[in-house]
Amino acid sequence: MTFNPSFVDGGSPVTGYTARAYDASGRQVGEQAVGAAEFKRTAVVRIGGLPASAGPLTATVTASNAHGTSAPSLASLPLTPTAVTALPGAPTGPKLRTASTAATVAWTPPTATGDAKVVGYRVTVSDGRAPIDVTGRDVLVGQPSAKGMFRVIGGLSPGTSYTVTIATVTAAGTGPAATVTATTKA
Repeated sequence: MTFNPSFVDGGSPVTGYTARAYDASGRQVGEQAVGAAEFKRTAVVRIGGLPASAGPLTATVTASNAHGTSAPSLASLPLTPTAVTALPGAPTGPKLRTASTAATVAWTPPTATGDAKVVGYRVTVSDGRAPIDVTGRDVLVGQPSAKGMFRVIGGLSPGTSYTVTIATVTAAGTGPAATVTATTKA
């Protein structure tokens, strides 16, 4: 599952999130905790081991910090878990258009998405030395359409070669990445 991170922290930074799944009777059937730094990096939490025969489930999220744990979020819409194992294919046709300190990466969704719906796309950027910090809502591009997708990447250095990878994310995991390289304008 993915969600918007907490913007209200009560004077202490959020240290983690806990996602919980509930069956139709309100009984908790799954839980997964994730540190705030990990969620910022991945923007997704996987609750594994959910009973496939439990029927529709709902999910909530709580945030934790030095003051304790927040009240749970509103429950998600009901969903029915399914076993998924086939990873999606790589996005196609990646293009990188650059300016001096920003770039736009564009791509087309993969033709094969495995056995699950596409949740989003994981975007990473590297200047050849180290990955650049593309995190949170920027690392996981929202619900795709069958049309082209794009993301603007800021904070780049002029006259530098950057490699951008885009990978499709489903409940089965992250598929292979499409890669494109270009140099920002000097």
